[in-house]
Amino acid sequence: MVLYRRANRQYVAMPEGEVWKFLESQTKIYAGFPMEDGYPHVSPIWFCVENKTIYLRTHDYKTKTKLARSGKACCVADDGYRYRELRGVIVWGRSRVITDPKLIKHINEILDRKYEKQQWKPSEMPSGWVEERRKEKRAFIEVKPERIDSWDNGKV
Repeated sequence: MVLYRRANRQYVAMPEGEVWKFLESQTKIYAGFPMEDGYPHVSPIWFCVENKTIYLRTHDYKTKTKLARSGKACCVADDGYRYRELRGVIVWGRSRVITDPKLIKHINEILDRKYEKQQWKPSEMPSGWVEERRKEKRAFIEVKPERIDSWDNGKV
């Protein structure tokens, strides 16, 4: 069971449905994983949401892939500029690198559609760079939420 709550006393939390609608509307999330020295490793990453679960696509050699195996993750998305526009979501959950080919194919298709216009095009990049990228192996990380904090200052 996921615990939904407001980020702190001064904020108004988004209802559960709004949390997921907000996350689905975002193009970038910050994903953090604990490192061995106790510091968090945080990086922006493209993502998708499927069945109230967050999926990240990266490469198998990236630090976040190794760290996702720890089983702990924190993901953050926010937007707005002025105080009354600020809103966001923090998700704490269990992470794992997914290996099921059927799930990987499904998530990859969702991500390809979501980022079709933002993804690099081979014709726009140096050929050597494109060749190197094509050799890389993708990795997919699943984050199953356990606790979600949110805020929407437009509701204050």
